[in-house]
Order: sequence, then C-alpha cells, then structure tokens
Amino acid sequence: MKKYMKKRLAKLLILAMMAVTVMSIDVLAVPESTVDLGTFYLTAKEQEQDPGEDDNPGENDDPGNEEDYPRNEDPEPGDPNPDHPGNEDPGINHPGDNENPEASGNGICQAPSTGDLITESRTVVATKTKWRISPSFNVVGISSSDKRAIKAKRKKDKTRSSKGNKWYCGYLRVKKPGNVKITLEGSAGEREEYQIYAEDPKIRKDALTVNDVKTVSLNQYMSGITYLKPTAVSSKNGNVVSISSNGDISVRENGRSVITLNFGKRKVKGTVKAKLPAFKKKKITLSSSPVKLAMKNVSNNAAVQYSSSDISVVKMNKDGYAAPMSNGTATVYGKSGNVTAECEVTVKGLK
Repeated sequence: MKKYMKKRLAKLLILAMMAVTVMSIDVLAVPESTVDLGTFYLTAKEQEQDPGEDDNPGENDDPGNEEDYPRNEDPEPGDPNPDHPGNEDPGINHPGDNENPEASGNGICQAPSTGDLITESRTVVATKTKWRISPSFNVVGISSSDKRAIKAKRKKDKTRSSKGNKWYCGYLRVKKPGNVKITLEGSAGEREEYQIYAEDPKIRKDALTVNDVKTVSLNQYMSGITYLKPTAVSSKNGNVVSISSNGDISVRENGRSVITLNFGKRKVKGTVKAKLPAFKKKKITLSSSPVKLAMKNVSNNAAVQYSSSDISVVKMNKDGYAAPMSNGTATVYGKSGNVTAECEVTVKGLK
C-alpha cells in the first residue's frame, strides 16, 4: 500500500511540474510590446545611467557649460576673457555677452555717442578725449595698466555729491592709442575693471583724392581704428560725394566735398577731391580719318580699355583712336579702373 501511494504521489508531482512548464511557455510567447515588465526595465536602465546605453560616454550635454570652450592654458596678459581662446583680439566677447545696442559685430561696446560717461566694462574710445567712469560705489582708488596711453585719477562727482557727502568717480584722460585696463576700488572693498580700447581715427594723407574708383571704403582712407565705427556721418556736397552710415564714400561726379565723421565725441573731417577719368571732349564729329580721343585723370593710359556701342559707325583701337566706318552716331567708352567714361561720336561726310 505504501509503495502504491509513493508511486501515485510521484506521478502527481511529475504532472504538476509539467503544468508549470506549459504555463511558463505560454507567458514567454506573449508579444514583447505587451509585456509591462520590459518597459519598466528599460526605464530603470535610463535612470541608472548604464554606461552601455550612453551614445557619447563622458560628453557634457549642457550647451551652456563653459567646458565646451577649451581653456587657454597660457592667456595673454590683460586678456579680459582668457577662458575663451580663439579670439585673437583680447577682450572680444562671445555673441550674447553684450547686449548694448551700440555694440559692434564682434561684441565690443563703443563709447556712447553723447556725453562723456563710460558705463560698459568693455568700451572703445577715441584718443585725446576725457571720460568719466561712475560705478555704483564711491571711488576711493583708481589705477591704469598703461599710464602713457590713459591717465586715471579720482574726481569729485558733482551730480552725486551733497552737503557733507562727497562722492567720487573715475576720471580718464586718453593720451594715445592703447589697450588699457582701468581698475576702480570702493571703500567697502568693491572692485570693478574696465577694458578700454583707445583708438585714434585719422584720415590717411591723399587717400581722399579719388581717381579711377567710384567707391572708397572706410578702412581704405582711415587709419588708427580697429573697433570704432562712425556714430554720425555727413557730406557737404551730396551731388559730388555720398557717404554711407558705415563711412564708405561713393563719388557721383567730379568736384569736391567735405565729409565729416563722428566717433562719439571725436570729430574727423576730410575733403574728397573727385577727379574721375573722362574724355576731354564729351562730343566729337569725324569725317574721314581716325582721331585720337584724349582722356584726363587717368593714372595709367596704357591700361584704358576702349570700346564702341556700334562698330559699324565707329571703331576704337587699344590706343584710343576712333576710326569712322559709316555715317551715323555711336557712343565710345574708355574704362579706367572701375570707372567708365563716355563720348558721343558723330560721323558725317563719308561717301
């Protein structure tokens, strides 16, 4: 009886194990997308920051982290922003660092066009002028990294002083071009630094005598500026010369005009002498033989290129001779540099 019961129990145990196996197979056959455990497992792996799941291990995904810019291990002295190399000119800000509306394309802020007060930490000023720096604290000390370029001292600020309360600001006297750091200190340990790019805008000698070009850019006729941009421009005789807001001049006809450029408080004037190439005669009549058409204000006569609007009436050779071909009228051209002169040629009396 005991043996029978043991065999019976063994069979029942075998049948139970087979049933469990079949149930397990049925569960594994369910499509993976419907298994909640799988979704949970993936989420858990992301939370654990499994190195095997990171496409860029060790990479910092924060775009604002300063480590995205390689550090300059050996910054130039006086560089106000040594952490961001790649700016060959010290002090150039990255886009967005300076939201001043008068800032130039490279981020450096220009001195205010009115007044004499510097408020930005990176400012371009013209030389041989005086400026004030008035921080939020009372200035007790001020220094200049280059006294030959900019002298700095304390000066009483009348606009903020009152009876029994003397308030001081910084006072700068710009003597010559230079890249200068001005440091101001307050009585309570306050400290501010201003990077001043002192520049000296000047018109190059004879640069405004315009010959075989019609346009001259600012950097072609001016020296002593790198960051400065005109704050105001004007031309006395607009019929002869026009000037754009960025200082480029365009010659419309021969003559003279005085141009004025303001760089904040600094004003620079120059006289444009326009002597554009032209034929000595605007109209000429030919009969039977070729005639040389003389030109004026040409820097290189051999480089002039001649042409005709109608070669059946008149032909031009490389030396400027006009040959009559048939009765009629044509326009001949003489190009010198980027200026083209015109002359009306009429042919009469040919048989």
